[in-house]
Amino acid sequence: MPSGHSNTRFSALIDSLARPQDVRALTLTGLHMTMAMRLCAMFDAAACDPVPDLARRYHSIEAACAVHGLVQTIKRVWPEPFMVNRPCCLSMTPDEATLSALVRKALSADRAGFSDVADGFVRADRHAALFEATVHAVALLPSP
Repeated sequence: MPSGHSNTRFSALIDSLARPQDVRALTLTGLHMTMAMRLCAMFDAAACDPVPDLARRYHSIEAACAVHGLVQTIKRVWPEPFMVNRPCCLSMTPDEATLSALVRKALSADRAGFSDVADGFVRADRHAALFEATVHAVALLPSP
């Protein structure tokens, strides 16, 4: 990709992330993932295990473990600490907005699109682990 095109692409991406996005515009699965990240951050700060709470929310221990596994994968592969808002906040952080875009690509099994979204945020050698964890988690979440 020519350097000028790359700079334009990332400038447009940064500009879009600078505009707050609203969680009410998310799909149910995107909302589940965003809220799970927020809840896991709260539980982590309190040194508590989030899986029992997630299992009650999703009525599935398997789904709770998959979501928690995705959270752990994100903590390993994300280049900086993943920033979340409080659960009551309607706006999303840039990290949450990126996660919602990754969830959309995972739901449609669009691995190339997933890598395009992650490109520039997450090192390319970490895309596969992130994709697999995301697909696994979203497959087990309750659907509308």
